Amino acid sequence: MVKSFIKLATLLIAFYAAVTYHNSVAFWLADNWGWADGIAQMIKPLVKLPGAFNNPEILKLPVDLLEKISSQVILPSPWTDIIAQLSQMGPNKTVGQALNLILAQGILKILAFVAIYIIVKTIAGVIAWMLEILLRFSPLGLMDKVGGLLLGFTSGMVIIVVSITILIPLQVPLALLGAGGFLGHLAQGIDHSYLIGVVGPIIKNQNLLPPLLTEFSSQFLFKHIPNGPGTEV
Repeated sequence: MVKSFIKLATLLIAFYAAVTYHNSVAFWLADNWGWADGIAQMIKPLVKLPGAFNNPEILKLPVDLLEKISSQVILPSPWTDIIAQLSQMGPNKTVGQALNLILAQGILKILAFVAIYIIVKTIAGVIAWMLEILLRFSPLGLMDKVGGLLLGFTSGMVIIVVSITILIPLQVPLALLGAGGFLGHLAQGIDHSYLIGVVGPIIKNQNLLPPLLTEFSSQFLFKHIPNGPGTEV
């Protein structure tokens, strides 16, 4: 049980660190190393926005002009929903450039989340391995066989939650980039996953996903993906 408890603690610590610090790491990489801009340039030729954004005229407008228009004219969805997010990308950018940068920042957050989780889990795993060696030669080592099954099941559930937390928002960039090959199969697998269909709503209801990636949440780009890819940015 002790060994299983250490493994569970390792998973929880890594997940907590990723949830807590991925935003800060992503912003640091964007501000100091220009990673978000770099990703935006890489994905720009690949991005096809869904049909709800199928308005090339609006995509070419400067963001500040769209804000002025929205204050005088009621714009159709999804523009009324996302003007505030677009303005955070900079008033001098076009709407298409701002959307592309939002997508790039979301991808960077996913990468930061995964990187933090792997790094912390690796470090915690080394510490756990050393503790296991010490426990192996102590009386507590006998307790390791008791209750291990329950803790092993709990560890499995943590792994499922971590995976779904990453895979659900990953649907957005995969759909918008029109991914093919392995990524295309991954996108189809996520879309038709029974596990994500069952457990995914539970994670959303616990308010775990929106704080992680508001750009890809059900309140933003995510809800427009079923319309299918269309307009180039």
